[in-house]
Amino acid sequence: MVPSSSRAALPRRLALMLAVALAAAASALTLTAASANAAVVYDNIPGTLPGNFASFGNEAYSNAEFGGLVEFPSIGFKKQAVTVAMSAWACQEGNISEDTCKTPEPSKKFKWPITLSIYEVGPENSVGPKLASVTKKFKMPYRPTANDGICVPKGFEAGTWYDAAVDKCFHGMAFTISFKALKIQLRKREIITVTYNTSDHGPAPVGALPCRSTKAGCYYDSLNIATTEPFEGTLTVGSDPTKSLYLNSTYAAMYCGSSTPVGTFGPTAPIEGTCASGSPYETEAGIQPAFSVAAN
Repeated sequence: MVPSSSRAALPRRLALMLAVALAAAASALTLTAASANAAVVYDNIPGTLPGNFASFGNEAYSNAEFGGLVEFPSIGFKKQAVTVAMSAWACQEGNISEDTCKTPEPSKKFKWPITLSIYEVGPENSVGPKLASVTKKFKMPYRPTANDGICVPKGFEAGTWYDAAVDKCFHGMAFTISFKALKIQLRKREIITVTYNTSDHGPAPVGALPCRSTKAGCYYDSLNIATTEPFEGTLTVGSDPTKSLYLNSTYAAMYCGSSTPVGTFGPTAPIEGTCASGSPYETEAGIQPAFSVAAN
């Protein structure tokens, strides 16, 4: 069972299928960080972002690292650029659980460092040597103000925000971050991961800083990594050769019964809707992080 103290507002998958029809036509444009002559070699981010994705946050799920194994249709490129879809759940004032979320200054951003790592794939899809790791501080958005006046009558939960573009309401808000020109040769398969620090989790937890005592809390504790499922049809380039995630977590259910020791980095068991009771994956078979990779 998911502890209510740290997971009271778990991410929801809402209306992502509305964006799937646009994904194939726009997939080549998804990776905005890539140069004009770069080839998109993996892409499961819709060309037009939905209001939000299902997502996993380091603080909510006790993670230190989160990613997946991807396979490319061609190899030999010497540079890679990676775009990652994220989900912002933080409010500038108030919070979602108390239905007091307000973001009066939508243009205001929060800066926080995110680390992208790429690993070689070892025997039997194990984790091989780390090929590259880069840390970049990004300006990231807060989610919009709650709109109960529209969302609740439409059947959505209190505290959600209204996306007029699709006439839907969401808890978090999707956005992307990009890592440019990593100078490593593209392999046929790679393990790509994302990590960042939160109050209690990540590779070097920051502890109880002053923001934690406010109603809004600390932005990074409400920052999530977006995911997609195969049935959504968002994977338009490349492939996911396993149904496992690759992660480091102190929350045992994240491993889905894998032999990977809790608190170490490695693969989960295949996520096929058969995880033990209390799994955070529910019926999300083959769930993978939302990445786009371009190479040249």
